[in-house]
Amino acid sequence: MTNYHHGNLKKELLTCAFKMCERDGYTKLSIRSLAKESKVSQTAPYRHFKTKEDLFAEVAAEGFNRLLKAMLKSKSKSPKENLIAAGREYINFGLKNSNTYDLMFGTAVGDFTKYPSLFLSANQTYLHLRSQISAYSKDDNVASIEEKCIDTWAKVHGLVGLLRKLQVVPKKLLAMPDTPIKAINAINEDIDKYLEKFIDTL
Repeated sequence: MTNYHHGNLKKELLTCAFKMCERDGYTKLSIRSLAKESKVSQTAPYRHFKTKEDLFAEVAAEGFNRLLKAMLKSKSKSPKENLIAAGREYINFGLKNSNTYDLMFGTAVGDFTKYPSLFLSANQTYLHLRSQISAYSKDDNVASIEEKCIDTWAKVHGLVGLLRKLQVVPKKLLAMPDTPIKAINAINEDIDKYLEKFIDTL
């Protein structure tokens, strides 16, 4: 059993929980399984996570933090390029971290306001996207900007779900005519081009 004397038990547990969530899915993540995986006593995680929902909330918050970090990578002087890059990074995150993504956007944690770190990290991600759309569209109408933000969010969120399907379908479907898979695969081959077309409509 590992002894933690460096004061980073919560950080170590959260790192482990994030890995477990991605490996096994959040439905199999529990405080007991986290203790076993982390090689700490069964009671140790309860100092930081009183319930399973507390644990889910922390993992989801970490997911939003990582998502925002990815979306912030582009430092172009072009608002359009930054927006395209943010969309691409969002999609990549959703595809590479599918189990955590499901936790972040699912219903396992209902009220984000019960968890300040989760509420803040999720809202910062939204505010960043909104600021990028505002910079690109030069729209002074707040309601219009927010609607465009939700439109964009819905677009990339939907793409994550559709592109995930490509990861599991047989290859013969990729070129089969009269199926959505062929069209989805065409988008997948040039995500930036697809995102650019959509952004031009904002």
